[in-house]
Amino acid sequence: MPDIQLPDLIGSVRLSPSGKCLAVLWPSPPHASRWIVTDQWGSTGYEPDAKVASWTVVGAVPFSPAAGMALDGSAKRVAS
Repeated sequence: MPDIQLPDLIGSVRLSPSGKCLAVLWPSPPHASRWIVTDQWGSTGYEPDAKVASWTVVGAVPFSPAAGMALDGSAKRVAS
């Protein structure tokens, strides 16, 4: 897979083509992969941007930057 960098904000949610997995952009440094993937049974691990690049963006984790909120918990909206 080529090395790509998706522009998604933390908290972006993508749906796999099969419709059976969700990926949430939630980096866990120092892990190189940024997307935590889950299926109906729970977490399946982290995946790199290249793995989920073709998956459809379906939403955002509430109160995350992708939902327009700062991670520090403040109520200020992040400019989009």
